[in-house]
Amino acid sequence: MEVHHINSSPYDANAYLIVAPRPVLIDVGMNASYILDRISGIIEPTDIETIILTHGHYDHWGAVEEVSGSTGADIVIHTDDASMLTDSVASAAAMFSGQAASFSPERLLHESDNIDLGNDSGLEVIHTPGHTPGCICLYHAPTKSLFSGDTVFQGGGFGRTDLAGGNQHRLLESLERLTGMNVDVLYPGHGEVSADDPSGQIRMSLQLARTYM
Repeated sequence: MEVHHINSSPYDANAYLIVAPRPVLIDVGMNASYILDRISGIIEPTDIETIILTHGHYDHWGAVEEVSGSTGADIVIHTDDASMLTDSVASAAAMFSGQAASFSPERLLHESDNIDLGNDSGLEVIHTPGHTPGCICLYHAPTKSLFSGDTVFQGGGFGRTDLAGGNQHRLLESLERLTGMNVDVLYPGHGEVSADDPSGQIRMSLQLARTYM
């Protein structure tokens, strides 16, 4: 699977462009001109069919209206986070001097939904609440790749639960669930991509979360 990691600054969320017969973009960050420029150097932006938001926090979707307008891609998000988008506090838009969204997602996601990549494979939606009520991870089974949003990070990191909608108990349950998965590559919402025993790193995240929560 051809995945391009796009990030405009250390403070912005990661975006991932998956080049496939039906290209998708996972999260967009907050800098539309940067991400569109990067995409243009890889594929035609209008080839992107779907923009998947891993959750409703502004640092992951702040640029999505402009990116969607330029690409024509549909915006999708888990149903439990859809209402966050129009709330500047719940979405943390106010923290980034941003504004609540004025768009509506074209599709609401649910557990076990599949995002078709057009090559006999897809991304499975895994509902992992805790950081937000509708936080998701996306799993590509053929390559054992996990796009983990802000649920789990490399090096034993895990999502914060002190923002609106955060829940420590549900995050622990989500981390426990992820420890049962076979992961060869971890694509987190912040930080670096890791292929260094990601399953072990997820187990470490669970251990640390149990210690600190």
